[in-house]
Amino acid sequence: MLGPGAAPAAADSGAALPVGSHSDIVVDGVHRQVFVSDPVSGSVVVTDYDGALLRQITAVPGAAGLALSGDSGTLYVALRTGDAISAIDTETLAETARWETGAGTAPSQTAVAGGKLWFSYGSSGEGNIGSVDLSGDEPRVTLDQDGPYHWYSAPLLASAPGDPDVLVAGAPGQSPVEVAVYDVSSGTAQGQAYRWNPGADGSGNLRDMALTADGTTVVLASGYPYHHHAYRTSDLAADGTYATDSYPNAVAVAPDGAVAAGIDGAYAPDVHLFDRGTSTAIRSYDFQQPSGAAGLLRPAGLAWAPDASRVFAVTESPDSANLTLRVLNDPARTETTMTVEGPQSSPRNRELTLTGRLASTAPFAERSSVRVSRIGGPEDGEGTALGTAAVAPDGGFTFQDRPGTEGEIRYVFHYAGDARHTDATGAVTVTVGSGR
Repeated sequence: MLGPGAAPAAADSGAALPVGSHSDIVVDGVHRQVFVSDPVSGSVVVTDYDGALLRQITAVPGAAGLALSGDSGTLYVALRTGDAISAIDTETLAETARWETGAGTAPSQTAVAGGKLWFSYGSSGEGNIGSVDLSGDEPRVTLDQDGPYHWYSAPLLASAPGDPDVLVAGAPGQSPVEVAVYDVSSGTAQGQAYRWNPGADGSGNLRDMALTADGTTVVLASGYPYHHHAYRTSDLAADGTYATDSYPNAVAVAPDGAVAAGIDGAYAPDVHLFDRGTSTAIRSYDFQQPSGAAGLLRPAGLAWAPDASRVFAVTESPDSANLTLRVLNDPARTETTMTVEGPQSSPRNRELTLTGRLASTAPFAERSSVRVSRIGGPEDGEGTALGTAAVAPDGGFTFQDRPGTEGEIRYVFHYAGDARHTDATGAVTVTVGSGR
């Protein structure tokens, strides 16, 4: 008799945001806050790690690209319709400075690298890169720093704390994709590598990109091809792929190299999680609404908590005019399922054997075990703990019992999970008779 047991998902949650659009999302690990920018309302929404609203910072017109200072003390916000960069104290959530970037510049994206704050700007046909030098008493804004590369519109920007001298830029929404790497160690953006239409089959419609923490690899989310692809920042040579599905639109990389890769998930799970360097997802998330309507991941709508304890995702749904912040807890734990099998019937006081198997994309650690309990008969009450069964490396386990009570006996197996696995439960019912 087969008894499948589905592993419960991690205790994920969702909370409505007081905005209907968004541009960027970043996570402040020091104060355990999430920042979501909304250019339409000209605000930045601040939530805690559970998605609960802390504040909505207003009067930041066209709030777009977000970046945190190295100590997480300051949030930088590109003000697309304000032609400025805003600096916000992450403890008080008050603006402490605003630097004008010039009339009509429309700054779009921000990144901290090379001891400066970099920003992209410009309307169609006039994309460029600028910087804010924060080292002196008076911050200094410098424009026209795209170096040897020229951008049709304000490019996406990415940087990484592990290599603060690398700045990556990519043309958003453009087909084919155009991406470049700058060395900013000198204080100016020096061209290091450039690719047009990268990948074996080319790529188009760049929606998002992210660097690994050491700055050696950039992962792109492009509408085509139907996977997330990675490139070395040293020369933009291909460096692997992450198998997702159609219309990639978001990507985020954790400090340990784990990758959250998102797609426009109308026909497939929205978010796929990968260990660094692996091409097969360890788990996935589908943002289905209670009504049955599809909740869709927003472009550039993913961010990791710096301690990798959570992935945050901004989603939209036809059910609501407001966006939702999804909190995906324990993303490093792979989904685990359990099946249990035993005889349909067995004589009383006769030894019977129950077998089961755990299944997961991650291997099970040595000395893993499942707890076994028995429910049935007056002496069992609400259940009797019978002990544990050792889990083999392939997930299999065996348990033997000698029931002394006639009637239906239900055996329940529970795997508590560990740092790499969610918990799982399985059960099987055996009819115990008086026969010999």
